[in-house]
Amino acid sequence: MFSFFLPTSKVQKDRHIMRETDARMAKYSRRGLIVNFLAFLVILFSGRFFEENHDLMIFLTIGLLLITLLRGFLLFRFEHLYPRAPAKWRNRYFVATLLGGIWWGIILSSVTLKLGMQGEAPLFWIYTVIFFSTTAHAFAPYQKFLAYYQFVGQVPAGIIAISLGDLNSVLYGVMLLVFYLVLTHQCRLISENYWEKLEATYALARKTQSIEEEKRDTRANVKLNAEFMNLLHSDIDRILSHVSIKTIHDPNVFKERIQSELSDLYGNIRDFHGVLSKELDLRDSVFNIRHEIQHLVAEFIDDAERKDIQIETALSPNLPLRLKGDASRLAQVIRTLLDMTLTSIEKCIILVEVEFLREYETAGELYVTVTRTQDKNKKRFFADDSAPIAPEASLSLVVAKGLAELMNGSIEVNEGVTEEHQFRFNAKIDIAEIAGQLDFHKDSFSGHNVLLMHNSPRIVDLKRQELDALGFNVFTETQYKRALQTLQNSYKYQNPIESLIFYLEPDNQSVVAFCEAILEIPELKFTHKIVAATRKQQIIMRKNGFDENNGFFYVDKPTGLFELESIFHQIYKQGDASEKQDDSTLLLPFNVQTAVLTAPGKMDQKLESTLEKLGDSLTVYDALPNLINKIKDDECQIVIIDSDNFDNIAEVVREIRSAEKSLKKETLLPVIGLSVTEKDVENSAYELGLDDFIDLVHNPKKTLVNTIGYWATLI
Repeated sequence: MFSFFLPTSKVQKDRHIMRETDARMAKYSRRGLIVNFLAFLVILFSGRFFEENHDLMIFLTIGLLLITLLRGFLLFRFEHLYPRAPAKWRNRYFVATLLGGIWWGIILSSVTLKLGMQGEAPLFWIYTVIFFSTTAHAFAPYQKFLAYYQFVGQVPAGIIAISLGDLNSVLYGVMLLVFYLVLTHQCRLISENYWEKLEATYALARKTQSIEEEKRDTRANVKLNAEFMNLLHSDIDRILSHVSIKTIHDPNVFKERIQSELSDLYGNIRDFHGVLSKELDLRDSVFNIRHEIQHLVAEFIDDAERKDIQIETALSPNLPLRLKGDASRLAQVIRTLLDMTLTSIEKCIILVEVEFLREYETAGELYVTVTRTQDKNKKRFFADDSAPIAPEASLSLVVAKGLAELMNGSIEVNEGVTEEHQFRFNAKIDIAEIAGQLDFHKDSFSGHNVLLMHNSPRIVDLKRQELDALGFNVFTETQYKRALQTLQNSYKYQNPIESLIFYLEPDNQSVVAFCEAILEIPELKFTHKIVAATRKQQIIMRKNGFDENNGFFYVDKPTGLFELESIFHQIYKQGDASEKQDDSTLLLPFNVQTAVLTAPGKMDQKLESTLEKLGDSLTVYDALPNLINKIKDDECQIVIIDSDNFDNIAEVVREIRSAEKSLKKETLLPVIGLSVTEKDVENSAYELGLDDFIDLVHNPKKTLVNTIGYWATLI
């Protein structure tokens, strides 16, 4: 698209300065927009032009009104539209304003042709001169656009006035053309002076900021270094005390423990040295932030269950699908915060909230808040004191603080007065896609009723938003007895609740009685009972007879939007006979071009058998260059990588993303990992840049067909 402004200097490329410049332009334009339209009506509707040219006047008014509304939409929605795409907003506003200038030139020319320099025409000309003089200051920074705008608004009318031939018209026309030339020259000087002044101020501010940052970094490094050395001394003393123990029951276990502690200590020292010396390089790769957060929290589910802790996630709707940064270091920071939160604590609720503040078109700030809250339904959680125990400082936390600073962020520790402790991590990070995709679901469950049950009102509120996004009519309860009554009443009042979602608490015996009560009520026989539980809890529940045959379906904790949507699709498809297929052939539910990348001659027989069932729905490639060519030819929509036979998955994903970058695509291809062996690849899958991962051995419920079907809906 043609651009009216191309930034060349550092000032013009600075987002904060350009925002201030555009906001100033929008501020003055909003004022002039309304005044301009009112002046047009007052001058022309009260004179000869309207009486003698009624139809033409109506036509000109409607045209000016439409252009005014278009410009008004861009101006009055500035705060909402501008942060998403500053350059696009600016260019669109320039186009709309140029249309306004052209239309004003048509109006002025029409008045001049019809009235000459009689009646209200001279007054309209004087107002035009005043109006364009004021725009010189509003649009001065954008001299190229301003020259076009003033030309189309004034020059045609000046030429037409001269062509009329009478003395007054010629004088007015010549004066307007001279005014245009003088104003253009003046605007060029104003524009040059504006940017030169900003350049000088910018250079001074950058120098001052650099000095302040150096001082602040020095103070922060000294403080961080002192904290690290104190904790290092404590850790070394602790390891030495373990070594000095004379009575060792199991030498092998003792050796492994010491090796693990020394390995952790070495890793922290290495990372901290890299942070202090600024030699630690942060990789720049594309990763799926939503699935990475869910997987990171899932790593701590078993540990939380042993300590009678409930842990759940809440991902903001404004969180983009993919970000661009160092996924492994980001994961290291979040793992540290989760580990610190779970240390030396029992019986509480931990909530991981993730938000994204989009500051510019392709950049913003990521916020991850890990909150530990005492459950008000229980009496005491944190040792013998009524107040919770604050997490103890550790070397890992000091390293995490250093990593956060390298990411232009920080880690704050907030201690509640009585019940709450919180870690808040923020980092500057880029959005991987131009489109910055936010819609990760389809409103495909509209008209269906669901009851959400959890003992924490805060979690109920967060999960309700996710179910609302899927289109459900959501009912909520925090007590089992009231949930049972709500289900029964829904049938009584002819508005049955089809599905129930409830969360298993650790060591909660009342849930068994609740499930048994549901099975004893005849009208609830066909209600879909969806249970959010850990893998261990699911095994126990199934042993007690609460399985799929009795209408119980299980979703792994933590339960995000993807997990909820997947289980509901599974439930409703099971009830649809048209969806049933012959086991010998599994056809993909969507017509998508899917490519599978595997190593030459190393495809596992189980994987080969699975792919054969899909028939011609997939195309297998045994060389990365061939796949890259297909991507560049835009003949591929989903990519699946045989992760069992690649040791360099991160490099493979990086090559795929580089190919997409050369095509300047607004949205990126889904890249999915696939494993059919006992190798535990999923632990680091999302840190390597994969969008999704299918483990047919450890998680057989997550099938190839369903996963491809899910991603096909987002294409």
